[in-house]
Amino acid sequence: MSCWAVVALKSSAEAKGRLAEVLTVEQRVRLARLMFDNVINALRHAQDIDNIAVITPETPETLTLEPGITLLKDPGGDLNDAFSHAAQLLTQRGARELLVLPADLPLLSGVEINELIRRGRQGGLAIAPDKQSLGTNAVFVTLPTAFRFHFGLRSFIKHQAEAAAHGINAQLVALPGLAFDIDEPQDLDMLLAQSSERYTFLRQALKRT
Repeated sequence: MSCWAVVALKSSAEAKGRLAEVLTVEQRVRLARLMFDNVINALRHAQDIDNIAVITPETPETLTLEPGITLLKDPGGDLNDAFSHAAQLLTQRGARELLVLPADLPLLSGVEINELIRRGRQGGLAIAPDKQSLGTNAVFVTLPTAFRFHFGLRSFIKHQAEAAAHGINAQLVALPGLAFDIDEPQDLDMLLAQSSERYTFLRQALKRT
């Protein structure tokens, strides 16, 4: 069974714009890349992931990826358009399972990814909420599917409603690394309290604000 993971990555110019009041452009780009690298590393260590793709406005000239990772061109629009486009393309390539997730999960681990997939395989769908249980940080779904993505405001509830509309018993999987994303300045303090040395450059940056 072919299980693909698709990571949505914004362009460098759009990296973590809501942190502009506390981080410079260079610091935001560095943070975004570190978080992206962590997501890719977690996927590499997840035994149930067969293939990894990144959907992004970036090009091979502007984004360096590890060998074996597929680059998908973002079609424009919002995150739901990007993931829907990826699902369609990968279904045509023979994918039978799909995990979609953003690139800003700095504490994500391969163990959590395996657990999400294991739970998702029980009914064909798993949804991982954010730390407030309002948004969604990952969706696992079997392919082909009529399930539509609803990332954005209050997406966790919307995804559950979408599952119910299709008669799917969605597994709700709340795990700390999957739940923790970076959106607001206060999230950086939480990250520094929990993370390894890779994010310590943020301490000096935050002292200046």
